Amino acid sequence: MYIRANKRGNRTYYYIVESIRKGSKVIQRVILYLGTAETVLKKLKSGEN
Repeated sequence: MYIRANKRGNRTYYYIVESIRKGSKVIQRVILYLGTAETVLKKLKSGEN
């Protein structure tokens, strides 16, 4: 698992994703949407899960 950044417009959104092999292809499955950097920082400071 790793964190993937996806930039849309002037904002960057973060996701926790994992790579899964389906047949001969590797796909990335989103495990958890984290939000923007500001949202992640706010959650970390408040101790929210």
